[in-house]
Amino acid sequence: MAKLLWQWRRAALSLAAQAILRRERRLIAGSGLFDESLYLFEAPDVMREEAEPIEHFCRFGWREGRRPNLYFDPLWYRDRYLEGTGRNPLVHYLTSGEAAGCWPVCYFDPHWYARTYRLPRRASPLAHYLAHRRSQLFAPNPDFDLAFYLERYGAEIGPNRDPFAHHLRFGAARDLDPSPHFDAARYRRTMMAGPPPEARTPWAEADLRVPLVHALAAKERGV
Repeated sequence: MAKLLWQWRRAALSLAAQAILRRERRLIAGSGLFDESLYLFEAPDVMREEAEPIEHFCRFGWREGRRPNLYFDPLWYRDRYLEGTGRNPLVHYLTSGEAAGCWPVCYFDPHWYARTYRLPRRASPLAHYLAHRRSQLFAPNPDFDLAFYLERYGAEIGPNRDPFAHHLRFGAARDLDPSPHFDAARYRRTMMAGPPPEARTPWAEADLRVPLVHALAAKERGV
């Protein structure tokens, strides 16, 4: 009898977990916050296994720090807003975090974005930015001067490209200034001489080599 009860409880838990997984998949699939191309690019093992990307993210990916898009760091988010719990960070962001003012990563400011671009009250700032970032009309934070950056590097970036993604990719190696008020080379000399901040993933480590991201992360930590 005890064995049958244990088996029944195990089956019930399995069914409950499957139901939760289905709800999370539907929520994320309809959110506009999951970039399947980026996910597979950063996770070639998922492609080799022919796993469904959103399901992989819900079951394993976020725990491994894999990003659903370029502007959401699940481990960074969990550490700051979920106290290391086992809840899916992207699901929390979608259901309550964004409305509560949580940031998806240190270089996307949802409140500033919604106010600056006058989004409707119920619109998701992050979903809006992800849908329009290649238009070169929107910046992810107030410290990135879009007009200044495009004037300097627009020809190199080309059309239909995300300027801030360009900054993330090349900002560290070349100390590209994100605005006329931020001297990247000087910041590196004066503020980045010591050991780098701890990073949980290779892409987070790469981001923190960019002077602007380093500065924003330090500001967020209150340093």
